[in-house]
Amino acid sequence: MVNAEDARTVTVVGAGSFGTAIAWMLLQAGKRVQMWCYEKSDADYINAAGRNPMFLSTLRLNGVKASNVMEEAVQGCSAVIIVTPSFAVRSAAESLAACLPDDVPVALLSKGLDATSGTTLYETVASVLGHEERLCEIAGPNHAEELAQGSYAGAVAASHNVETARFFQELLSRKTFRLYTSDDPVGVGLCAASKNVIAIACGMARGMGQGDNTISLLMTRGLAEISRLVVACDGDAATCLGLAGVGDLNTTCNSPHSRNGSFGEAFAREGISVADYEERRGMVVEGAHSLDALLALGAENGVDLPIMQAVHDLLSGEIKLSEVADYLMTRMLKAE
Repeated sequence: MVNAEDARTVTVVGAGSFGTAIAWMLLQAGKRVQMWCYEKSDADYINAAGRNPMFLSTLRLNGVKASNVMEEAVQGCSAVIIVTPSFAVRSAAESLAACLPDDVPVALLSKGLDATSGTTLYETVASVLGHEERLCEIAGPNHAEELAQGSYAGAVAASHNVETARFFQELLSRKTFRLYTSDDPVGVGLCAASKNVIAIACGMARGMGQGDNTISLLMTRGLAEISRLVVACDGDAATCLGLAGVGDLNTTCNSPHSRNGSFGEAFAREGISVADYEERRGMVVEGAHSLDALLALGAENGVDLPIMQAVHDLLSGEIKLSEVADYLMTRMLKAE
């Protein structure tokens, strides 16, 4: 593995809003950036116009070399950053496995669980790519829109290999973006996936006209659910109190940029489905796609996830908004 200073060419796999923001940040740091796009038309537009036609289109991406062919996108790169929607991570890893040298470090910024296996995305990529020592999970309270404005932000880079965590820490840190290292990629990944579901719940509460007390209740008890799940899956409870846990949870539950929170509000006010909302916004509601896997993981480990279960039951039509308060508030009383 080269050191971060010598990593001159970085490939960003995924051309959504977050991938675009990361590509722009790397350009600002003087890196050569290559980008894999799902659509050839998007890659051609980026190459010709120096902008992403779909996401954060005001950002200048001059110099980015984009392709919809993975082998071309990773040619000669010193590092890879995967920023696809969660449902596309496995296929991206399979494409990378066919053409990426074994010593190239890989960071995962996608948030969710693998619906096929029910595992964290980190575990999925590790199983597909092999050489887990070069893999890193990165998460934190980072909206792409604010990163693109140069707002101050932070994240955690987690890997079982401290050298890999430090590599990506040094690669991505800059004056406005500070990374910390962690040795708990499973905990970081579970926090990143679970907080999206709690954000949907908070959005639903806002859409129902509830206030700060309700949002704080959902966030705090949601954090308790996340912590129980992380510990049951051999993660570190302390991770839940860090940037990937309470930091990201706070941002996602309270920000108008949050697609999960905004979907929750729209669901409560309009009864809109996940599919229709995603078509309207052109973005993925990650929390909705992680629900089944999170609940299955909880059941497998004997972990009670009442808020996540309530969100699932609302989206599936098993309960109504008028019933959800009783569903949660009349559960057996217990100690905190």
